[in-house]
Amino acid sequence: MAVLRGLVSDQEFEKAIDRDDEVGRGSNRLVFAVLGTSEYVIKESKQAFHYSNFVEWLVWGAVSEMKEDILGNAPNEEMAGKFAECVAISHSARYLMMERLSPISSSAQLQLSNFPQWLNDKKLSAFGTSPDGSVKVMDYGMVDFYQVLNPLNHQSFP
Repeated sequence: MAVLRGLVSDQEFEKAIDRDDEVGRGSNRLVFAVLGTSEYVIKESKQAFHYSNFVEWLVWGAVSEMKEDILGNAPNEEMAGKFAECVAISHSARYLMMERLSPISSSAQLQLSNFPQWLNDKKLSAFGTSPDGSVKVMDYGMVDFYQVLNPLNHQSFP
């Protein structure tokens, strides 16, 4: 199975899921291996509105673009390296294909200060390691948008 890219039909995701290899499960989603590759997983939302997949796709799009100076904003090349890469989302957002990470074995590996404060899920299970040993967040479907979007949270006062 080829790795899916971009916006893809739900049917293409259903063909790519290895339903015999459930990698994980959360309160809102199931995580499966992808047929033909061990580098990615597919997150399947079990909610009526697929909020978490949509948020992860949105956040990944933003952090991956932070490498560049866009409209005078300060680039942040390191930010994308803190997040598991999202490569495809289904039309309905029921399915999301994301970089597969290994679970973190101990809390000693995790320095929460290296990650944005606006991440709401700070459990050890929300983080993993990539093949090169980098610690990344792999469950970032819950974001404190109030903190991110309120400009008063970002001003420095004398």
